[in-house]
Amino acid sequence: MIAVSEGVERELQGGYKVEKEYIMAFSSFYKAAYGRDVLAEAGIKSSLRKLPVQLIKSCSTGLYLRTDSIQSAIEIFQRKQIAPVGVYEIQKQGRGKRNYEQIK
Repeated sequence: MIAVSEGVERELQGGYKVEKEYIMAFSSFYKAAYGRDVLAEAGIKSSLRKLPVQLIKSCSTGLYLRTDSIQSAIEIFQRKQIAPVGVYEIQKQGRGKRNYEQIK
């Protein structure tokens, strides 16, 4: 077994994929809830949670996802004309510390 410090290992056709955690921020709770519903229809699991204080601009609710690629969620939102305020990768820094790298 390969040790991976970040993410969750998932066996896939004899190899391993690393799942990373992401946050998608929205301008309102309702847009975040709609985004969750759209992703659920596409078979992508996400959950509504409070955003970390560092990321709060206008709405304190965001979508949390754990996936090996955030690109599919971004493409679904583009097709549905849903615009997140920001997309961030959660990078764990040990002992409960987290860094949020904006990727979109």
